[in-house]
Amino acid sequence: MPLFCGLLVTVACSKDEDEAPKSWDTELGAATFATTNTWTISNGEITQVWSDAVQAANCSNKETFNGGDMFGTVPNIDCRSNPNFRGDLFSWRAVNELNLCPDGWRVPTRQDFINLDIALGGNGANREDTLLSAFVANNYITRWGGQAAGGSNHNGTLHFQGTDGHYWSMDGGALNGHSLSFSTFSGTIRPLDFAVRSSGFTLRCIKE
Repeated sequence: MPLFCGLLVTVACSKDEDEAPKSWDTELGAATFATTNTWTISNGEITQVWSDAVQAANCSNKETFNGGDMFGTVPNIDCRSNPNFRGDLFSWRAVNELNLCPDGWRVPTRQDFINLDIALGGNGANREDTLLSAFVANNYITRWGGQAAGGSNHNGTLHFQGTDGHYWSMDGGALNGHSLSFSTFSGTIRPLDFAVRSSGFTLRCIKE
């Protein structure tokens, strides 16, 4: 049975080889491979609202990777198609220079990821234990709606799809961008992670 892309789609839509890139309007603005869903995470004094929405007008859904140097010190605004999982993959500079979040939403900070982990029942620190795999599945995947969409290297090759999730923050340095990462395989949770800025990671916007 074919999949349909519509206003209330809650799963990623597959893409036929000759089909134009999918985009549609949502309550959060024009979006590519996004849903109308939002996720509210609340625990104690911490309340956050998240969404996968990304504005298609600012970033075309390309099938090819335009490159960029190893550390992303030159502009790299390519958006790599990731049709098997919710959300495309963006370089750190694309996330922070193209204003991809709709009005009223923004790219998260490193502190937002720390607060998210605490609100989900963690301690806000990096940790790894295979026993944490259930915590990742129950909290980052089910409660937060995160995706194990993997990422892409600076040359565009994909990795860790189906096991790992990587999300950019707006914080970073000259060579690296700060990120959140988690793994359902190894039980890794890193709200204080980082990677070279030319890596392709997912973007999840947080409500201002």
